[in-house]
Parts: sequence; structure tokens; C-alpha cells
Amino acid sequence: MIERPATRDDLRAVVELFCAYDIAYRGGVDTDETDLTDDWDKPGFDWAACTVVLEEGGSVVGYATVVDEYADAMTTADHAELLGPLLEWVEGHPGHLEHYVPDTDADRHALMAERAWVPERRFWRMRRELDGPTLEPSWPDDVTVRSYDRPRDDGAVHALITTSFREIGGQHERSFADWRGYLLETERYDADLYLVAEAGGEVVGAALSQSVGGEYGFVRQLAVAPAQRGRGVGLALLHECFRRHAARGLPATVLGVDAGNPTGALDLYEKAGMRVTEQFTRWDRPTR
Repeated sequence: MIERPATRDDLRAVVELFCAYDIAYRGGVDTDETDLTDDWDKPGFDWAACTVVLEEGGSVVGYATVVDEYADAMTTADHAELLGPLLEWVEGHPGHLEHYVPDTDADRHALMAERAWVPERRFWRMRRELDGPTLEPSWPDDVTVRSYDRPRDDGAVHALITTSFREIGGQHERSFADWRGYLLETERYDADLYLVAEAGGEVVGAALSQSVGGEYGFVRQLAVAPAQRGRGVGLALLHECFRRHAARGLPATVLGVDAGNPTGALDLYEKAGMRVTEQFTRWDRPTR
């Protein structure tokens, strides 16, 4: 068994590890190359510190990564015994770490508990099929919507998202530079799928979505200014997402929601016709 940092040449093999896991535990493929290259291709990415590959007989049989607070580990189905050593490598990193596990993977949940990780928060994946007619958004009279405009919108949208996530609590707060790299400096950035709602010349809402492998539109972040809530801005943003996703030929819209979100997000998403399709636990390794 060879242990080494990953290289760009490992991309296809590592993606295949995640895709096999998706099929086994999540009902279908939910990973593509961009999920990895968004991190790997950042200037100065530290391969040795952030990745490890386990190779046997010339084949990649295990992979783990730590990028900021996010941690993940994956093996082939017939090398499941390597998950413990990979998590041990993950745990060698200082600071707070988070690892998401779907409810369907009972063995991994048991392993995380055994290794003294803490089940900190619950998350739901919600989905709306777009195989029927989509409703036209109904906007308040003083609110308009448009596509994202860089760099004009960057600061205002980041501030809106940051304020919203603080209200939810328990979320990793991204600096402006980190957020920009995560959502704007990615191959998935598409200004026409990044929606900005304005009132009186001010940004009062945003819904930032991406096409994932042409399989669905994923709403990465959605927020409405506190003073504008209850006016239908959030619902209108979702309906506009549905409309634009359908126009692209995407069969569904998907998003994730914190089960403890106190802003009424779950009720909003259900009102828009979205339904829970997957449930996850975020396991946290407390700061050492």
C-alpha cells in the first residue's frame, strides 16, 4: 500500500470513488470533477497538507481531504477497512473539522461516534421536479430581479449572505475572499443563474444557483434581507430559479437546508413545492 499526496492526475480515479459512494448510499451520482477542481486548482493549493491518496497495485483505493474546516474520506467498497486510517490522517489536522454523512450510511455514523466526533447538526436535501409548468414569480411592487453583475454585486451580496447565515447560527462564516473563490471564481459560475433582487437600488435578496453536471440546478445560497421577509421575496426568488433552470433543460431544482434554521426556510421551500429527499448529519471534530 502506497500513501502519498494526490496529484491532478488522480482526478478521474478520485471522482470515481465518490460516484460509487453516491450510487451506494445516495441513490445516484452527485459528484463531478468540479467538486474537486474548485479546490485543487486554487493558486497555492497545498497538496501535501490537504490531500492523501492510498494506492494499491497502481489503483487509487482511498482518498481523504481537509480544506479549511471541511473534511472527507472515501474508499472503494472492498477497502472499507481503510476508512479508519484515512480518518486518522484527517484528525491529524488542527482546528475545527466537519464531515457530512448521509443517514443511509449506518457504518460510517457508527465509526464517527466511535472516534469521538460529535453529531452537531442535521441537514436536509430538498428537491423539486421541473417536469410540469413553472409559476411566474410574483414580486412586491418595489422589488425587481436581475442577473448577477460582477464585480458590482460582490460586496453587497456577500454582506447579505453573511448576515443571513449568522442568524441561522452554526455555519462557517466565509471571508469575502473565501466566499468569492467558492461561488464566483469557479467553473460553475453563471451570471444568469445568480439572481439579485433589488428595492430602491439596494440588494434585498439573492439566490445563487449552479447547474450540476446538467442533472439539476443547485441553489447554493439563498437569502433575503430581514426587513424584507414576509413579503414574498424568497418565494419569488425560488420561482425564478425554477423558471431559469427549466429554461436550461434542467430536470429539477435542489437545495440544502439546516434543519435548525430559525428563519422559516423549510416552510418556504415546502410552499414552493420542494420535498425532502435526503437527510444528513454533520459530525464535528472539536478544536484541539
